[in-house]
Amino acid sequence: MTWKSSEKIKWGILGCAAIAGKALIPAFKKAQKAELVAISSRSAATATDWAKKFGLAKSYGSYEELLADKEIDAIYIPLPNHLHFEWTVKALRAGKHVLCEKPLALTAGEVMEMFEEAQANKRLLMEAFMYRFHPRLGKAVELIESGAIGEPRLVCSAFTFVFDREPDNYRWSPLMGGGALYDVGCYTINAARLAFKAEPQEIRATAHLDEKTGIDLTASLLCTFSGTRQALLASSFELEFQSSLEISGRDGSLFLGRVFSAKDFSTEIILCQGEKLTSFNFPPVDQYQLMVEHFGQAIAGRVSPQIDFQDSFGNALTLEKALKSVRKGQPSSP
Repeated sequence: MTWKSSEKIKWGILGCAAIAGKALIPAFKKAQKAELVAISSRSAATATDWAKKFGLAKSYGSYEELLADKEIDAIYIPLPNHLHFEWTVKALRAGKHVLCEKPLALTAGEVMEMFEEAQANKRLLMEAFMYRFHPRLGKAVELIESGAIGEPRLVCSAFTFVFDREPDNYRWSPLMGGGALYDVGCYTINAARLAFKAEPQEIRATAHLDEKTGIDLTASLLCTFSGTRQALLASSFELEFQSSLEISGRDGSLFLGRVFSAKDFSTEIILCQGEKLTSFNFPPVDQYQLMVEHFGQAIAGRVSPQIDFQDSFGNALTLEKALKSVRKGQPSSP
C-alpha cells in the first residue's frame, strides 16, 4: 500500500496491559500520523472501560475481533511474554503491521518464524525497545563512531528494581516468560550488542533463583565478544532501581543514567577523557512517542525499521544462551 502524506496509521492494541495505559496510549495520542482507534481485552467490560477512559472509538471483547477489523493498519502487542509469538503471527496473518513488546519472543526460533510470517504477509514487525529512539542514545552512538573513547572494550550495564507485584503476575511464572532476564535483562543485552555491533561469543551467567517459582530474581552476565571485548550485565527484581550504561575504551568512557527509563526526564551523557569531563544534556522527551512515529514512518515506506530481524534474533539468542548458562551453571558458547 502506498501511503499519502496526509494519512494516519490506524492502530489497535491487543490487551489492557499496564504499560499500554501508562506509556503507549499517551504516546499514540501525541504521535504524528498515528490514530489509536481500538483496544481489545479478554473481557468485553474491561475493553469498554478502557475505551471510555482513553476516548477510543472501538473496543472488543476478544483479540480475534480486533484483528478482524479492516480499518486497523497496525497492532501494538503488550501481552505477557509467552503470548508474543502466537498473537504476532495471528496479527501478521490478518494483514496488520506489528509493534510487539520486548522480549519479542521466548526463543530465537520463534523470532525467526515471526519475521518469516512478516515477510510472507508483506507486513512490518518491530520489537518495542523504546530506549533505542531517545536522541541521547543516538548521540552516544555518534560519539563512539567518532572515536571519542577509542574502540569500545568494556560495557557495564544494569537494570534493576524491586518487584513486589501480586503473585499472579506473569513475571513470576517461568512458563510465561517470567524472570528478571526476560523482563529487564534483555535491555542490557541489547545495549551491549549495540555498543559492540557484534554478537557475544561466550556467556557466563549466574543467578539467584526464586525458591517457589524458579525464576531468576537476580542475574549477572559476563559476555565475551571477539577481540577480548567484554560486557558485564546485571538485571534484578530485588535490588534498588538502576538503569545505567557505561561504555569504555582506551581513550575514554561514556556514562548514561536512566538509559532504559528516560521518559519525561532531563538526561545527560557524561564523556570522560582522562581528567576532562564533558556533559551533553538532553531535555525531556517521550521515547515511546518517538518509537511510534518511527514505526509509522517505516510503515509508510520512508525509513527501515531501526530494530530489524538481526537485532531481535541476536537478542533472543543471547537470552537463550544466558538462561542455559544459568540452568547448567557453566558457560554457554556457540
